[in-house]
Amino acid sequence: MDQINEIENTFIEEYCSAKLLINNSMKKSALILLAKALFALTDYLILKKYGKLPKNHSERFRILEEKEKEIYKNIDEVWDKYTDSYSKPSSEESINMLKNAIKEVVM
Repeated sequence: MDQINEIENTFIEEYCSAKLLINNSMKKSALILLAKALFALTDYLILKKYGKLPKNHSERFRILEEKEKEIYKNIDEVWDKYTDSYSKPSSEESINMLKNAIKEVVM
């Protein structure tokens, strides 16, 4: 399987798994998977448009900030919700922010 298909499948799996977790009221794990799905989606976009796969979050953010300012803005707004999930309970608001960020990238 080529890299672009692998990233696409990763996005689908993480997003669908997050939906299952949301339905089972497992908010923290759902939020983490939604964030990972968002990152996979942006990696897909970057690879498709620019032929480069980011190696880490910093590189992903630099590329987005330079070339996809609106997407960068959306991800920057949800980044704290994602990192907060490591040590704090996840809220419905945080989950909705991540869902909306994914929708914005898709559109």
